[in-house]
Amino acid sequence: MDAALTVPRYGHLGKVLFVDLTTQVTRVEHVDELVYRSYLGGYGLGAYLMWKHFPPRVDALAPEACFAICSGLLTGLRTPFSGRIQIVGKSPLTGTWADSNSGGSVCSHLRAAGYDAVVVTGRAAEPTVLVIRDDRVTFERAGELWGKEIPETFDALKATFGGKREVGVSAIGPAGERLQRIASVMNDRYHAFGRQGFGAIYGSKNLKAIVVAGTGDVPIARVAEFKAICKRITDEYKKDLGLFARFMAYMGKPKGWLAWMYRLMTRLGMKVTAPTASMRRMWSQRGTTAAVALSVENGDAPIKNWLGVGSRDFPLAKRGMKIDGKVVDKYITKKLSCGDCPMPCKGIVKVKSRNLTDVRRPDYETIVGFGANLLNDDIELVTACHDACNRYGIDAVSSSMTLGWACEAVDKGILTAADLDGIDLRWGNGEAALLLTIKMGTAEGCGAWLGSGVQRAAAHVGKGSDAFAIHVHGGEPAYHDSRFTSLMGVTYIADPTPGRHTAGSASWNETFGAGFSLPAAAEKKDWNVKWKGTEGKGHAQALHSNAHQTMNGLGLCMFTMLTGALPWAELVNAATGWSYTDADLLVCGERIQNLRAAFNRREGIVPADFKPHPRMLGEGDGNLTAGPLKAIRQPLPVLRDDYYAHMKWNPTSGNLSKARAAELGMAEILDGYLD
Repeated sequence: MDAALTVPRYGHLGKVLFVDLTTQVTRVEHVDELVYRSYLGGYGLGAYLMWKHFPPRVDALAPEACFAICSGLLTGLRTPFSGRIQIVGKSPLTGTWADSNSGGSVCSHLRAAGYDAVVVTGRAAEPTVLVIRDDRVTFERAGELWGKEIPETFDALKATFGGKREVGVSAIGPAGERLQRIASVMNDRYHAFGRQGFGAIYGSKNLKAIVVAGTGDVPIARVAEFKAICKRITDEYKKDLGLFARFMAYMGKPKGWLAWMYRLMTRLGMKVTAPTASMRRMWSQRGTTAAVALSVENGDAPIKNWLGVGSRDFPLAKRGMKIDGKVVDKYITKKLSCGDCPMPCKGIVKVKSRNLTDVRRPDYETIVGFGANLLNDDIELVTACHDACNRYGIDAVSSSMTLGWACEAVDKGILTAADLDGIDLRWGNGEAALLLTIKMGTAEGCGAWLGSGVQRAAAHVGKGSDAFAIHVHGGEPAYHDSRFTSLMGVTYIADPTPGRHTAGSASWNETFGAGFSLPAAAEKKDWNVKWKGTEGKGHAQALHSNAHQTMNGLGLCMFTMLTGALPWAELVNAATGWSYTDADLLVCGERIQNLRAAFNRREGIVPADFKPHPRMLGEGDGNLTAGPLKAIRQPLPVLRDDYYAHMKWNPTSGNLSKARAAELGMAEILDGYLD
């Protein structure tokens, strides 16, 4: 036996399961300890596996393309905030590196089954369910499940493969089966791998679902110490949900009569800060819905296809408050957790008028997307659109952004009801938006080309409609306006996954003073920036984006970066037996970011390919004439180049410098993609 395999491992298992759907053959690959020390787990392990096993320049939907579901280093250990699942591969929507971080139990079960990751390739001869139970892997016929919506699919899989034991399930709905490029994968029914088109990847492989169950444990180096740290974190969060925090959280919630102040703060560049305890309380109570009405009013949320002004087109007191978290609260029947979370921020809702029960509560992106973005203030219709996305398995941001483009095309006379299967889509018509969302989910009629995302929809329609198709290399930017937060705009055009808002950014610090998750790794002057201007922003963006990738490597929830830093190094060292510092972990995050970026270089994608739309810059008709973002222009290309300089990336080729690669220990793995 290889001596390396006999050395005790802690915090990881060192085993990856490889599955070929074409041949129905599986194998196990042992991963060297150095890989974990360099890239942690999650996106880091995933990037390493894709760099090693994904065939360069292969289409994302080809049988030989592969994807991986990877556990974060701290997932499966009952670490607070670690109930996450991470997937990596190549996006059929953008043709770039793709990854997504979702709530759910699949990775906890995967580690209990003895694996840190599963890599899937090939294409099954018929619709298939991949079942992993400890060291036994089977390929079951999907049968009548093919064509079923998400709720029915999950109920059937739980009943068939779960019984009295718990199982983790990752599955697609009709959109993924029909290869819609904005299709999502749903995890444990309520959580999604969104934004990247992973549902279409499952569909291209005839893979309806992955079901995982395990009975083992991940070895922990210092068990008592690890449990004590976890208890300390949990106790601290629960303590912060007390009476004072409730009062401060109440004061921080949007109020219609304070609309003028929210707009003024944007104009003056005044950061919105709140005590950590109150932030935790508000997040636990309402999650991201707490920010909806405020974000529409202060300009954070782009509306009306990036042409609108919230205070004019969707004013807070008259319309914005109708879709605020306070209204959503009325429909919640119970809380929903991702798993292993002391501060569950999600919920299950019931809407009698729409016959909706057991539906996950719509969150910020969905409410803004199907609400304010379309000038629809009916929260019940917004919830119905959200349910349709989860029921059929499509991404809420991509679908609602595409509908925003379609509304503008109707305004301009480019599209008519006849082009949209008789549906009269106009601003504010939530019923029409719901019908078209369902069509995108089923790929019927116009839904087939709308479900390919805004870039391809505009190419299908033509007639100059590409001029107002807002995207970055095919990826629709999320509902955080780069004219409001410039560093979110940098993330849209500089991260390897274009248009993503959850990819890592200093924008939270830029706009409301969020701290740095690895405080001992950098000085405050380097990661703390002003809202206005450009000074120091490239450096801050590099630090925060690298720290974000550390978080992804550990498999933790990103909202812990907003509600108070966790002791990452303490957790890692107790779990693994290592002696890592904050600085060591930050370097791991930098390695992950470099490997994600290098994947795009290998695919022939260069920085110039990620172009911001003029509206994202405040140029042309995106130079607003009213509201808190009036006349604001953002030099995103300048800020991107500053970020590239601090990442040591060539602004033309995107390649990492040879000197920095040597310092990171990446010269060999990135050979051929260095300058």
